[in-house]
Amino acid sequence: MTFLMPTCEQVVSLLTDYEEGALGPFDWFGLRLHLALCPPCKTFLEAFERTPALLRRAWESEAPAVGPTPADRALAGVLAALREGRVPRGPQHHPEPEAWAALRSSADPLRSVLLRVHLGHCEACRESQGQDLAIQPSTDPLEALRPHLPPEGQWRWIKRGLGGGRVAVVQEDAATGASLNLACLPGGRSTPVHQHQGLECALILCGALQDGPAHLHPGDWIAHDPGTVHGPTADPGADCWALVALERPVQFTGWRGWVSAH
Repeated sequence: MTFLMPTCEQVVSLLTDYEEGALGPFDWFGLRLHLALCPPCKTFLEAFERTPALLRRAWESEAPAVGPTPADRALAGVLAALREGRVPRGPQHHPEPEAWAALRSSADPLRSVLLRVHLGHCEACRESQGQDLAIQPSTDPLEALRPHLPPEGQWRWIKRGLGGGRVAVVQEDAATGASLNLACLPGGRSTPVHQHQGLECALILCGALQDGPAHLHPGDWIAHDPGTVHGPTADPGADCWALVALERPVQFTGWRGWVSAH
């Protein structure tokens, strides 16, 4: 937590008190400041605020005349899994429906690589999108990727000012600024806060990452629209590797932004 402003994880724990008007003035101000700078947390708050009305509407709706509804059956299945101690397998965060168009289009080869890696982790998506394009995961996060990337000698590694993390620019379009990047963030460290000037799509290869309200694990996909400001944090204990496709370079805030502009 910085002076006055909570982290994304702390924001989630403060939302109930915020909705009930139980926050003190400093916590309230810090939360409002964070929400103004963090679109993922703002989106999470909007969903949080809609939940009571949705539950009330579902509760007040008439019961079906005969038999359980699909929602009833789904809820029963989830409760049974919890009782039996079963944990869901595979990614919990999937590409948006419109993102899959890049998989069979030559117009966006950078995002296509991320989609193929996700397919390697996700049986449900392979069933809907096809098995043939999946890149199967490996214990070495780079081993399965190397045949699908430019030679490693052509990668451009960046280490300056990233808190022990490093990023390799694997492929770059000089005309548009679009790039495919391999990022490694040490356990417990955060990326510098930055703003996206174009769409970002990221796919976790190994380790885990907290990005706003989303807790991401291997195979998980997350997309950020232009204008998003964030600074994800790797879980303690292990490096987090991610494959990141950017439409345009990011803009760092604070002194890093000044350095990158000069």
